[in-house]
Amino acid sequence: MKHSTTHSRDRYPTFEETLRKRKIIGIHLLSFIILTVILIFSSEPLLNHFASGIHNVRMWLNLIIFGTIGILILTIISYIIFLKKGKKKKRIEKIELTENGFQVNYDEEITQFQWSEIEKLTGFKVDRFTTDDICLKIESNNKTAFATEEFQGWRNFINKMLNEFPQIEKNWEGIIAKPAFERNEAELYNRNKNVG
Repeated sequence: MKHSTTHSRDRYPTFEETLRKRKIIGIHLLSFIILTVILIFSSEPLLNHFASGIHNVRMWLNLIIFGTIGILILTIISYIIFLKKGKKKKRIEKIELTENGFQVNYDEEITQFQWSEIEKLTGFKVDRFTTDDICLKIESNNKTAFATEEFQGWRNFINKMLNEFPQIEKNWEGIIAKPAFERNEAELYNRNKNVG
């Protein structure tokens, strides 16, 4: 369940991909600014060295303008190359039911749980910039895993989870979905509180 316009998953980058893109943009923007400042401060000495006696303000301005355009073009090309290099294969994100429990497969790192060993379930929402993602933190006494509504098998898992833990509010996803674009968190189940 997406909490803004729903499109296929492929159109929305993951949080890590968005962070990576922002980092690449930041580095390239900083590089562009530094190189432009260096050009501005070194243009007069460059003209004195290579065009001694013939340079004027127009020549200096042309060097600054065309030099800045050249730096911008090179920065954009570099950004595109870094972006293409960094594209990874699609990550595996799956939650599957097993005979007496389930397993969370996050990029081939599999964590298995039995329903009977669950200590705590916490629902929360993560802002993915264009949409919100409903997430679940699953804890037993010796392991923890996370799953999101983007995981393959999420709906089957949630239906089974609600059967296994009838004390969980059926509409917990809808409840933490509001207000939009804020991290809302709710403890859905806690064995220590729900005993007896």
